[in-house]
Amino acid sequence: MNSIKKLIIFFLVLFYCRIEAKVFKRCELARALKNVYHVPSNQLATWMCIANFESHYDTSAINTSTGDHGLFQISQIYWCSNSRNPGKSCNTQCSKFRDNNIRDDVACAKKIYQEHQRISGNGFTAWVAYNRYCRGNVSQYVKGCF
Repeated sequence: MNSIKKLIIFFLVLFYCRIEAKVFKRCELARALKNVYHVPSNQLATWMCIANFESHYDTSAINTSTGDHGLFQISQIYWCSNSRNPGKSCNTQCSKFRDNNIRDDVACAKKIYQEHQRISGNGFTAWVAYNRYCRGNVSQYVKGCF
């Protein structure tokens, strides 16, 4: 009887602790960013380019070398906490950036953007993908989506 209880508890913990992730289709993400999360139209293609190169639109993406998490590869060094308590500048657990709810991802990415905009004059420079791949014309990342 004791082993059955342990087995049931194990499966309940597994069920409730499971992180549901999502790999967005390109236009699906573009429409969500614009219509649900109100990303400005003049920034949308750049955000899409960053999400493409940082995570391939996969909310479960994690870079174990750098400690970056989720769709926009948000850094655990400055922006999120690996402890059970929310923390750092976005006041969020890093694991929250790896689920299928991107509301907190977008809010934190906007905060990162604003902070870097204040510091450098270009908020997108916070992302390596922007510096390498997303400067200039990135309209192909929203082409045919609207």
